[in-house]
Amino acid sequence: MTNEVQEPVSAAFAMRLHMPHPYPCVLVTTFLHYSQRDPYAVRMTFRLSAGDEPVVWNIGRDLLRDGLIRLTGEGAVQISPDPTESNTIFIRLQVDDDSAILMAQRQPVIAFLQRSAEVVPYGREMAVAGVQTRLDTELARILASS
Repeated sequence: MTNEVQEPVSAAFAMRLHMPHPYPCVLVTTFLHYSQRDPYAVRMTFRLSAGDEPVVWNIGRDLLRDGLIRLTGEGAVQISPDPTESNTIFIRLQVDDDSAILMAQRQPVIAFLQRSAEVVPYGREMAVAGVQTRLDTELARILASS
């Protein structure tokens, strides 16, 4: 892996947001972002409309990849293929007792993940310059606050 900085990978597409009854299903503009700065994570930014504040979730790149083929994730994020429609995946996000289910087409997610693997191949995340130092710093911060 070279030390030269590579462009981050981004993608934008629509997802269907399924809210609890009585709310309707709505289309949500979704932005995916991947960078060497955090090679283990994908930043997902959701916008319901132009005037709304975006909602940002950071999820594991491996979690997103594995969710294309099987149910994966525990806790706040779960991803799975749609058992009835092979071209669709479900992304379930939960905060406390509230959850939302998003439906996405598989192909844009697959293309995004393929481009991210060109920047940092799977299994080579620790080879990215500065990752170990950032992880050590973050771990020290977490341990100091507990």
